[in-house]
Amino acid sequence: MIEEIIQREWEFLQETQNIDGRASCQDNFELFHLYRKSQFMTFTKELLENYLQDMKDYKRIGLNPISLKYAYMMESNDPQGYANIEQYVPKVNQETNGIIEEIVAIELTMMEQFEKLYPAISYASRNTYSSSDSEDETSFETYLRGELKTYSKKTLVSYAYMVLDASSQDKNLVLLIRENTVKMYGYQSLEQAEEKLK
Repeated sequence: MIEEIIQREWEFLQETQNIDGRASCQDNFELFHLYRKSQFMTFTKELLENYLQDMKDYKRIGLNPISLKYAYMMESNDPQGYANIEQYVPKVNQETNGIIEEIVAIELTMMEQFEKLYPAISYASRNTYSSSDSEDETSFETYLRGELKTYSKKTLVSYAYMVLDASSQDKNLVLLIRENTVKMYGYQSLEQAEEKLK
């Protein structure tokens, strides 16, 4: 199921139009696959099923969720550019925004915990907060918020339950995703990757 999701996302990414031409990530399936798989490996089966259905629904109605994700992110990293396209971007209702902001708050706490444990890996990653956004740099917070806004209500609720469940068990999803990532890069552990990057 993960591989099908990644393939569908990749196809959407290939159709995404960038103002400055093709982005480098659009020509690197291996890296795209690594990062997306690292994330999806932490998803519950129910969440994966719901997200896959989202991909199928987007294809059926002719909307590109990857393009939408980057459009939503522009609200923070390129407000002037966003103002030019805002009328074409689907609005997210207040209830959905409320769920998203609760998720973002929890995951920011997880990211802060991860940064304290692994500062070198964190330094090599995205900035954490939207306050650091620019046209050239998109933060973890803005990327997460943009992605969540493309989820259907059913998928978003599944995601929220996963995050709340992890939080209640003191499981850090950010850490788990990063652990998957460094292992796919060939490291034995986060500790080994941290030492290498110091």
